[in-house]
Amino acid sequence: MVRSLTRLGRMLRSASLPVLFAFPALADSSVEIIRDNWGVPHVYADDVFGLYAGFGYSVAQDRLFQMEMARRSVLGQVSEVLGAEQLPFDIETRAMFDHASIRRQIEALSPDERDILRGYAAGYNRWLEQVLTKPDALLPKQFKEFGFDPAPWTEFDVAMIYVGTMAGRFSGYSSELGNAKTLAALEAQLGPDQAATIFDQILWNEDPLAPTTVPDGEQYQQKAAVDLPRPGQFAGLLDAGKLPGDDERPRASNLWIAGPEKTTDGSTILINGPQFGNFNPAYVFSIGLHGAGFDLTGNTPFAVPNVLFGTNGAIAWGATAGPRDVNDYYRLELNPENPQQYRKGDGWAEMRARPETFRIKGQPDVTTTVWESSYGTVGQIDAKDGTAYAFKRSWDGKEISTLMAWVNSTKAQSYAEWLGQAEKVATTINWYYADRDGNIGYVSPGDVPQRAKGHDTRLPAQPGKDDWLGIRPFSDAPKVYNPEQGWIANWNNRSGKGDSSDFEGTPWGSADRAVEIFSRLDAKEKLTPEEVWNINREISFLDINARYFVPVILAAAENLDPKSPRAELVEILRNWDGQQIRAEDGRATSPAVGLFQTWLDIMVQDVLIDDGAAIPAAIQYNRISRPAQLLNNALLAEKSGVPQTHDFFNGVDAAGRNEIILAALDKAAEKLTKQFGSTTPADWRIEIKQHVFETQNYLGIPQAGAAETLSLGTAMNRGTENNRVTFRNGKVEFCAVTPPGQSGFIDPDGKASPHYRDQLQLYQDFDCRVQALSRDDVEAAAVSRETISIAR
Repeated sequence: MVRSLTRLGRMLRSASLPVLFAFPALADSSVEIIRDNWGVPHVYADDVFGLYAGFGYSVAQDRLFQMEMARRSVLGQVSEVLGAEQLPFDIETRAMFDHASIRRQIEALSPDERDILRGYAAGYNRWLEQVLTKPDALLPKQFKEFGFDPAPWTEFDVAMIYVGTMAGRFSGYSSELGNAKTLAALEAQLGPDQAATIFDQILWNEDPLAPTTVPDGEQYQQKAAVDLPRPGQFAGLLDAGKLPGDDERPRASNLWIAGPEKTTDGSTILINGPQFGNFNPAYVFSIGLHGAGFDLTGNTPFAVPNVLFGTNGAIAWGATAGPRDVNDYYRLELNPENPQQYRKGDGWAEMRARPETFRIKGQPDVTTTVWESSYGTVGQIDAKDGTAYAFKRSWDGKEISTLMAWVNSTKAQSYAEWLGQAEKVATTINWYYADRDGNIGYVSPGDVPQRAKGHDTRLPAQPGKDDWLGIRPFSDAPKVYNPEQGWIANWNNRSGKGDSSDFEGTPWGSADRAVEIFSRLDAKEKLTPEEVWNINREISFLDINARYFVPVILAAAENLDPKSPRAELVEILRNWDGQQIRAEDGRATSPAVGLFQTWLDIMVQDVLIDDGAAIPAAIQYNRISRPAQLLNNALLAEKSGVPQTHDFFNGVDAAGRNEIILAALDKAAEKLTKQFGSTTPADWRIEIKQHVFETQNYLGIPQAGAAETLSLGTAMNRGTENNRVTFRNGKVEFCAVTPPGQSGFIDPDGKASPHYRDQLQLYQDFDCRVQALSRDDVEAAAVSRETISIAR
């Protein structure tokens, strides 16, 4: 391998030339890197190139193998090192983004903004050069295990890490194909009329009772009229396969901000739990950037050059996944004489062919074709049926300007400056704000299309009829500043009420986990800082559905004979705190956990699924409260925010509903008795999962050796990491926990960095570590320092 690394060194120097010398020769950048006792680097430089070179250099020191696998994952180059079995993944990945478009966007950047990408790549390559000189000490052992060598990076690679791991992952989704398949299945089973009725109840446009991050009355938009689809319109999708962009977005990030009027000591506290998944090495990386107009400390997904969560002393910022509808599928009619043409107006338009070539380990190269249309990338081409589906993104061509707006927002000194950068963001994202003067704010930016009247955003659009009319103005974006309630919170719930076309077609309902945060913030007039922080612990183990249905069970059992078998089951739930905790034997500490979950499964089956076998496709969904939303609406009946035109209880009266509820409890007991071989409820303790840190990245590609999987305690419904920014008496404190640790480095002999897993206990204990901002505080925490010179 040393010989191959020597050759790689020559490749690196050659590959770096276009990056390092694309601009007139300038003086080398001097960079100082100080690391604290948790291994967190603070980078100091006088110019943007040097600052971001230090950034790239630092991440490479800690995450070289993870970075290499992330780069290959987003570029569709995994099969080159892992073999042909990864080719389908690479083909799908490459179809999502036209690399030529990304390169054109990079070339259009200002010199300073381009230096962010160029510098980052140069810093990465500088560390790689050092690795090549001492591979026996510095080359991460995973490269030997997987049998390939690291490659140099370019500014394009840096940009694509953001494009693939952030823009594509959190904005490149749509539920329209899944919704259409659900409607088609319902039509096939129930007929078009009843199918349309049930479809509207399980995939509604808007529930006015749904909790929103923008408080009621502080921003509101009138609902647009929506035409129902014609019967049978989407029957052809029943057997359609998955397409890129179909709905797989993460949904677990949370955030809450308590303003000075809400805290007992007048502090302003921003707490963010972004959820990217749980991985080893960690998905996020901690960093301090100081110089060239930047002065910040924070955390960010590893390898991206924008710091998503942090503070610059004047303001603090955070983020969760955005909910706005920035994509549409279009159902294309193909020319029966030429399936590479699609209907446009009264004629046919040619698809554009984009060839993509893939290198495969041990095999010849493979070339495929990606087809493009004016409605986006084309997939699911069915020449026999004469149809295809195109995926149109409003943010296409704006990925890099969005990245730069995010970078520049970290220099803002006020809400107005910060909001000015949000206006440049084309992807959908939720942004949050707090400052040293006690102001708090929120905005949900993104380029939402101005859609034609009657466009049903739940389903694939029709070319011509549903063509976009432009982009909605930023003034329409949900936003709030210093709300009267004194706090802002979100748990991937809806941003605000209003026009259904403004939001991705996933129903938000009155049963929503966000209520758990809202209710705690509203429980007292003022909260101590400890109470604000402890919300995280209180909600991480909750069965989110318990809030809505345990009271339903208790109400149904109000007149029960206290000596009846049912009464014993009811008491188990009455005495339960809703927590799902794992005991040392791996099972729940309370039988109520399994009893309630089994009851809910039976209720969903008996009340919802019995009305149509296609309904499970709509409710078996990774949003925690989705089945609860539907069942809750059915139980609310006329009080529901979603009109219950179809009666899932099949006409029974209140007494009949109570019997269904209690009968489900009987069935749950029978099922658990059989499962555990015991009629004693104390024995019904179901297994609870551990909190596992996987060694594959979120795309399923290895980023560490399989033996590096880590786990701890009870699985937690919380952020991948947690940040707490506190403004108190004009000063700021940033405290974070980023498990398993700052570094993923394991040397060739198998020795791990001391910061490889040193934050696991902090995470399990709901604690955090202070991360310095000022130079004095950085120096006070300093453990090591390094000064490097990087050629431009």
